[in-house]
Amino acid sequence: FFSRLTYENILSPMILSRSSSNNVVLGIVNACMGIGGIIGGLLVSVKKESRKKANVIYISAAISFLLGDLTMAIGRNVFFWSFAAFAASLPIPFITAEQNVILYKKIPEKIQGRVFAVRNAVQYSTIPLGILLGGYLADYIFEPFMRSDTDIVSLLEILVGNGAGSGMAVMFLCTGVCGFAMSILSLYSKKIQELNNC
Repeated sequence: FFSRLTYENILSPMILSRSSSNNVVLGIVNACMGIGGIIGGLLVSVKKESRKKANVIYISAAISFLLGDLTMAIGRNVFFWSFAAFAASLPIPFITAEQNVILYKKIPEKIQGRVFAVRNAVQYSTIPLGILLGGYLADYIFEPFMRSDTDIVSLLEILVGNGAGSGMAVMFLCTGVCGFAMSILSLYSKKIQELNNC
């Protein structure tokens, strides 16, 4: 859901706003994101099967949020943004691969089709919600907020800078902090730890 709010929605306008509408910069950042996903997929295909699959999922998610979203938020140039895009997408294949293995092992073969269909329906139903909500938050909440004159804005400007796109950078900051925290906290859930027994 967090990726719908940021990467799949406001990444392009944020990069363009903060790079003087430089299409080359945006292209480089998007290319790095694609390269990260490809390399992540190749690494997944050659690595040994994980014994603690749930841990891999949430550690990978934590890395993606920490090195991806947070770096994207504080970055002010193409080098930071490119690294963030690469770091955000590299762990994703590890997450999806381990999720699928857990589902295949935990769910009886007779009902796997139905379970996967429901999983996909629920998962993809968040796409339009995230896209609509992300655009609204950027245009009407975060960008106007970063143009205001408050102590909180002054503090945030130290982290993400100011001007056009700074509100969207704060959105990446929020998703990075929230996503990282949720991923780490999930590692300590007994229910999730039980999935490591697959």
